[in-house]
Amino acid sequence: MNRLFIALNLSIPVVETLVMFQHDFEERLEEEYGSGVRLRMVEAANIHLTLKFLGDTPPEMVEPISDRLTEICEPLFAFEVECRALGAFPDLERPRVLWAGLDEKSSEVLKLLQRNVEEELAEIGVAKESRPFHPHITLGRVKSRQRPSLVELAKDYDDVSFGKSFIKDMVLYESHLTPRGARYEVVERFVLGGSQ
Repeated sequence: MNRLFIALNLSIPVVETLVMFQHDFEERLEEEYGSGVRLRMVEAANIHLTLKFLGDTPPEMVEPISDRLTEICEPLFAFEVECRALGAFPDLERPRVLWAGLDEKSSEVLKLLQRNVEEELAEIGVAKESRPFHPHITLGRVKSRQRPSLVELAKDYDDVSFGKSFIKDMVLYESHLTPRGARYEVVERFVLGGSQ
């Protein structure tokens, strides 16, 4: 089985800005809560925007999935998304996952794209995601028993833009779980607007 997911990559300046934010936020968290709170940040190389997590996928499904993703991407144009503000799952009061969001326009575009991916892949037998799609970039996970409220800290980033990314392709990744965390390998890239 291949552990797969479909994602969009952000521009290097946006990833660099998010990494600087991660360091800043960790320091502020320690000042506020001491060492009782542990937040494991996502490594720079693993920062991305997931469109769909496929999970364990039989090897024979990789080609049909790739074919569908090629078809989805061919008529599309490259587009811009803006990474903005902070949030958490399930919420900022008792966070487990810290994320950066997207502005309203970007979110709408991504929701349409994700719905298209869901519909197309459902036709070849890939199960649809039961939860509503919430476009976000995972930045870190709370790894301590104590789950601190991040409401006050997050307020400072309400109107902060982490920058814009020009999305030119969609990527099918395979996730390899290792003792040092996940390692992502590109299975195939799908250029928006077809092969260029």
